[in-house]
Amino acid sequence: MSLTLTIVSLVIVGIYSILIIVFAIAFMMRKTVKNVRDNSRKFVSIIVAFRNEESNLNILIKGLLNQTYKGNFEIVLVNDHSDDNYLEEITKFSDNRIHLFNLPDTLKGKKNAIRYAVSKAKGEVLAFTDADCEINENWLSIMVAEMEFGHYKMICGPVEFLKTKSIFSSLFQLEFLSLTGSGAAGFFINSAFMCNGANYVVYKDAMEEALEHVNDKYSSGDDVFLLHYLSKKHKVGFVKSYDTIVSTRAPQSVTEFFNQRIRWASKTSGYRNPFAVFIALISFLSSLIFLINGIGSVFNADIFRIFMIIFLMKFIAELLFMIPVCSFYKKQHLLIGILVLTIFHPIYVVVTAFLSQIYKPKWKGRKIL
Repeated sequence: MSLTLTIVSLVIVGIYSILIIVFAIAFMMRKTVKNVRDNSRKFVSIIVAFRNEESNLNILIKGLLNQTYKGNFEIVLVNDHSDDNYLEEITKFSDNRIHLFNLPDTLKGKKNAIRYAVSKAKGEVLAFTDADCEINENWLSIMVAEMEFGHYKMICGPVEFLKTKSIFSSLFQLEFLSLTGSGAAGFFINSAFMCNGANYVVYKDAMEEALEHVNDKYSSGDDVFLLHYLSKKHKVGFVKSYDTIVSTRAPQSVTEFFNQRIRWASKTSGYRNPFAVFIALISFLSSLIFLINGIGSVFNADIFRIFMIIFLMKFIAELLFMIPVCSFYKKQHLLIGILVLTIFHPIYVVVTAFLSQIYKPKWKGRKIL
């Protein structure tokens, strides 16, 4: 094995491992919010853009109507040309806080649905989630109160995958916690680079400002591009509270998992946030190096020794990070899958990075952009 490749391998995986350990320390150091500062009375518009979510709307709406928030709030539902029986589910609720809008025929897609919802929303504060989510009753109270207390323009919260019957359920849950944990850690070191559209709250004036500038080229990324824009100009934050965890549906198969990740990866070429670009680049390069050395180790004993070194670096760093993350989510039992994740993670990172450039899967019956 050439000395150059050895040095490059150790440096890149070393940088990745140090970054993950920094994330681990930041996540552990941030205190968990346990007491609800229930003193906000701002009018809030909870916004949900949906398409073909008939099976999920009932649980979502029940969760939203049961919020303990002491101020007034409305639920703005925007239908993105669904062709299922969504209306039957929504009309089961006779609550004047629910407002349903149909996206005009000239518009389609989640980003347009969100823009349309914002134009119809009456609240000073906008809270966003997805139609396939389950939400704690204290979610809105804590999110809005923490945003006011911290003087944030945008605040994000934790998201987890619900358990499924898939044999890959535990692995999918663990991998997703690594993403949401990394995103949270970015906030904690004042370098926010990632959030999830299933759980964030933002002032309407900041949202309207951002909508004039955010990238609309890609099908996904409405949440991340919003964060990248606002974090340059305003204070943004993350609520580390168990009661603000939003649970969302997990992929049901490996194919669905890869299609989801390809959809997410397709927007990275639109990143203009330096730290987000760095994270994407170091994650890809370390994964590529890992695979190159892993394959090479089958044929060369010297490469095998280097592979074992970078494997241990990566494994130890990721274990140290996932221990506090899984502890926060109360899913310590998932840690048994860390070894598998350490091997699986580089494969899907490299595969999705390449496929996102040549393959555009369908989402909600539409080709992504």
